[in-house]
Amino acid sequence: MAISMVLCWATMDAQKRQWGVLDGLPTGEVRQIIALPNHQMLVNCEGVFCISNGAGFTVVPCDRRKTYMLEHYADSAGYGHQWQGDSLLWLRDFYRIYLFDMRSRSFRYDIEGRLRSLGAFMDDPSGIAELKFSPETVCDWQGGTWTGTLGNGIIYTPPQRQMAEILEDNPLIGIARGAAALNVRLGDGRLLQKRGLNRIGYFLPDVNRFDPLNERLPQLNGYRNIVGACALDEPWVLLYTQNGACLLDTKADTLAAFKPVEFIGEYSDKYNCILRDTKGNLWVGTQNGLFKSHMEETERVTGLANNCIRSLVMDAQGNIWAGTACGISRITPTVVNYGENDGIPAVSMMDRAACLTDDGRLVFVHHSSAATVFRPEWLRDDANPQAPVLTLLQVNGHDEICAQDVGLTLPYNKNYLTFQFSSLDYAYPSHTRYRYRLCGLEDEWHVVGETIGLAEADYKALPPGEYIFEAQAASADGEWSESLSVQLSVRPPFWLTWWAKTLYALLLCAFVVFSLTLYLKKKKAALVRENDNRVNELFEMREDARHQFADNTNIDPKKIGVNPEEEALVAKLLKAIEAHISDEDYCVDQLATDVALSRTNLYGKLRNMLGISPADFIRNVRLKRAAQLLADNPSLSINEVSVRVGFSTPRNFSSQFKKMFGVLPSEYRGI
Repeated sequence: MAISMVLCWATMDAQKRQWGVLDGLPTGEVRQIIALPNHQMLVNCEGVFCISNGAGFTVVPCDRRKTYMLEHYADSAGYGHQWQGDSLLWLRDFYRIYLFDMRSRSFRYDIEGRLRSLGAFMDDPSGIAELKFSPETVCDWQGGTWTGTLGNGIIYTPPQRQMAEILEDNPLIGIARGAAALNVRLGDGRLLQKRGLNRIGYFLPDVNRFDPLNERLPQLNGYRNIVGACALDEPWVLLYTQNGACLLDTKADTLAAFKPVEFIGEYSDKYNCILRDTKGNLWVGTQNGLFKSHMEETERVTGLANNCIRSLVMDAQGNIWAGTACGISRITPTVVNYGENDGIPAVSMMDRAACLTDDGRLVFVHHSSAATVFRPEWLRDDANPQAPVLTLLQVNGHDEICAQDVGLTLPYNKNYLTFQFSSLDYAYPSHTRYRYRLCGLEDEWHVVGETIGLAEADYKALPPGEYIFEAQAASADGEWSESLSVQLSVRPPFWLTWWAKTLYALLLCAFVVFSLTLYLKKKKAALVRENDNRVNELFEMREDARHQFADNTNIDPKKIGVNPEEEALVAKLLKAIEAHISDEDYCVDQLATDVALSRTNLYGKLRNMLGISPADFIRNVRLKRAAQLLADNPSLSINEVSVRVGFSTPRNFSSQFKKMFGVLPSEYRGI
């Protein structure tokens, strides 16, 4: 009992922690410790200030040249501080007065004017509430105590709670070690036992006889060392060894494959322990990882501080605990790694030497002669942590001052961001879980892996936009806390601003209008050229048609008309005139009626085609017909020809004929 008490008190004393230069303190000489409203701790190390970040300390830059220098050495006053409102903190050492802004967590230098409004600081430096250096401690929000020293940094004592006990020479150790033996009771009263490294069989209590299986199952000889067995549903028992695992049918005495072996074999084939929980899940501890197997699915448990699983045990609430090669971890409902802050030593546990006592305690035997004994409720985190605090924001690798309730606006080329945040759990930082997301870029939460009080989130090459960074914390057994929210704006480059885009749109519209105008001009010019060409071609065709009509006695409609419509009209005109060619009274009105046109319309069409009037057309057709008769019928007299083509007198015929052909009819016949 005396040994147990000494070990217990030694464990409790080990909970104290010492923070020094390696944890971020500028020096080991701590003169002032102040608890800030957001639960951070501001530490004055002989004029150099730093602030806690959950895992250590970060120096707060201070330009001492801009601080207020005291006129008289404040020997009697010592160190002091006083709050002005809830955001401004006045600090004083022997030589200077400082002004700390809680909102931005940085020092301000507009001091003299503010001091005049607080005359007590000018007239009596002791007007600031005194806090002389002394061994007295400062309490944080969790009830932990901070004690500054003159050379050894800060001594931190977490709030007291029930700790695990380290026992030696205790009967519980023997009970836990007995759990390591392969001794499985079967439904028919037999015991499955191990004799030697890989020799197993059934022990029959009634006759006190051991019935070995190796002769009937020579496959067992292929296993290097049969470590243990886990009873499954009748008649199956799971055998696990240092180089594999298999299923034993205890009724048929046959072996079957253990399907998870294939997946587990990717990590290790050395099995140290196996446990079946109340839900039928198999927990397989190996030399390199813990695995959960249910039905056809097997998964590897992540988040363990050490993956060499030595022992497994289930507590009274059905939660799974694992003894590892370096401490103890709780597996369900969430993975929690316990350490010296919880009274759990970071030592290697003994294989399969763990048990649950009748009174609800868990016993894990060390490889030494000691054992760790505790109740699960001693290590339970009943209180949820506070919402995380933004302890540092880096922009392109440089620290940036950011008031959380104001946010930050950045140019487009400062978009590589690192957020550091913490729930400031000084007592048990390893029990806190974190998750974060950047609204405006993602909707899903990122769960942070194992941390020791401080979590970090990196975002690279953020596109311009409006964002809200959110982070939450939770204890091992608790719900997620309220969110830390930091508003963030990344301005676009000037060529992507709204006015630049408006200018682009206007330029695009101008370009489209210019291009369209240019296109229409070119199109119009092409149409004009095409029209001119067509008109010229039409003129040429008209000239050819007129020459054809004027020069040839034989009138061909295809050579006179320039299109099918005109050819058809000429054919109709010729047919109508030929039908009345001997009728000297056949006139333009009759011709218009025969071709179903008005006199005016007929005049326009003939004027357009041949440049002559309908009367001229009738006369020319008569004369061309006369020329054909003169050439083809030499027996006909000129008078007969004139009568046949509708001229009233030979004189008029000869006169008109000479006008058209340049010769008299008689001369034309003689040519």
